[in-house]
Amino acid sequence: MRELLTIALAAMLLTACAGQATTGGETTSADSTAPAPDTVTLAMTGDIMLGSTFPRVRLPHDDGRDIFMDCDSILRAADVACGNLEGVLADEGRPRKNPESPRAFMFLMPTKYVGLLVDAGYDFLGLANNHIYDFWDEGAASTISTLQAAGIAYAGRKECETATRTVNGVRYGFCAFGHEDYCLRTQDTATVRRIITQLKRDNDLVVVCFHGGAEGAACRHLPYETEYLQGDDRGNLREFAHFVVDCGASIVYGHGPHVVRCLELYKGHLIAYSLGNFATPVGMGTAGLTGYAPLLTARLNSVTGAFIDGKIHSFIQIAGEGPRRDPKNLVAAEMRSLTLEDITDNHLLIAYDGTITLKK
Repeated sequence: MRELLTIALAAMLLTACAGQATTGGETTSADSTAPAPDTVTLAMTGDIMLGSTFPRVRLPHDDGRDIFMDCDSILRAADVACGNLEGVLADEGRPRKNPESPRAFMFLMPTKYVGLLVDAGYDFLGLANNHIYDFWDEGAASTISTLQAAGIAYAGRKECETATRTVNGVRYGFCAFGHEDYCLRTQDTATVRRIITQLKRDNDLVVVCFHGGAEGAACRHLPYETEYLQGDDRGNLREFAHFVVDCGASIVYGHGPHVVRCLELYKGHLIAYSLGNFATPVGMGTAGLTGYAPLLTARLNSVTGAFIDGKIHSFIQIAGEGPRRDPKNLVAAEMRSLTLEDITDNHLLIAYDGTITLKK
């Protein structure tokens, strides 16, 4: 039976990518014949893991219906909303790790939860992270087919290197990179260059997301060197982010450390080094800094991709519920402080309410 399931899901993966072996979906929204606007707004979040049924059922309150209630209006108002899917969308799975190990974190989200992501307003989700392979190729195949059926673009693995979406006459190209060998890797500079160069040639704007860095509150500052966790190379993220902008990226957002990090303006383009956890109401820590859940919006020039202005919308996660409004703007204050401390040639002004403008 297991062999038949493996074959069936592998076939599903091939079917999902048939005729477009390296793309994670192409869609057109609104009036693609209308003149393109001068500016566009992107919304970006960090890790999304809505609940898991393995090794035991850990699902959010009311089956997750209210997870995005405080933030969905912001996501929907953006021209494009993006995040990182930290786990697998599947209704069953064969675990890759020993479930008895205390370090065997594996996330198996029910496929019906894709509806929560659609309703929230997500257009693109990165799959290049250390949990997309928690349930082998079968889990990745189920995730890809589920997102494709729901109309959400995705990228980050060899079978789905890129995705595209046209909104109001502006064509967006997406890609995602991580640090594991079962996803497109930040360290593979030749592949990174090839993918972004191609996206730049074929699209108006190129959106790059990455999963990398060491983890935890002690890792909130952005180092200048390669980061490691338990011996794993998690990339030199300053070098990577600058490299992808040099290759043609319009905007870059990261996640992975489970805490927020600084922002940087590099050659006129915005880089968010970590947006932390965003919607991880169960199965992940939400105390202290790990509960800081920013939603970053950025207005860009639709032709050059240059950053114009933006905002850090502050949310803090409540266990079992998800991101809730942070009236004290603690999240924006944290990212403001980190930007001042970690970026020596800082070109951004971040107000205490999270408003981001350019220095004159």
